[in-house]
Amino acid sequence: MVFVTLAVLAVCTIIVLALFAPLQRTAGVHIVSDIGISQGAAENNSEMESVKVHGTVWNEGDIIAKNFHGVVIFTDAAHNKVVRKNISISGDLPPKTGSLMVFDSEYTREKTIPKTDVNVTVQFDWTENGQSKILQFTSGHPTPAMPITKATRAMMNAEQLI
Repeated sequence: MVFVTLAVLAVCTIIVLALFAPLQRTAGVHIVSDIGISQGAAENNSEMESVKVHGTVWNEGDIIAKNFHGVVIFTDAAHNKVVRKNISISGDLPPKTGSLMVFDSEYTREKTIPKTDVNVTVQFDWTENGQSKILQFTSGHPTPAMPITKATRAMMNAEQLI
């Protein structure tokens, strides 16, 4: 009887741990954003079209995202262009305070026939515990935050020259 009781107790403990362990988050910055992208005809101009990005970003982590800033990268394969536009958000992004940073960006181009899409990447950079981090959302899909190495920084700088 004692063995059965211990076995049931062990199973219950494992179930409780399995349920609550995924809810625990490691300490650090946890950037969350809501980004909307629209592409269509530019107002009052049938020969031009625009891609508009509107977003909100906040920190659900438990430490400050220092020197937080962002850029929107428009990749227009039809016109062989990569356009980087800084977004008007910068400074420290405090954790769990309800502090929101809101941004807008727009890219205008000549209309293409047939219609082609512009790929949009929103990139956020910040310093966390003295280490540079980067997070990208490409057309709404996030890539994991990663440390910025010398090779990554060189690639980002080379991208700016395109």
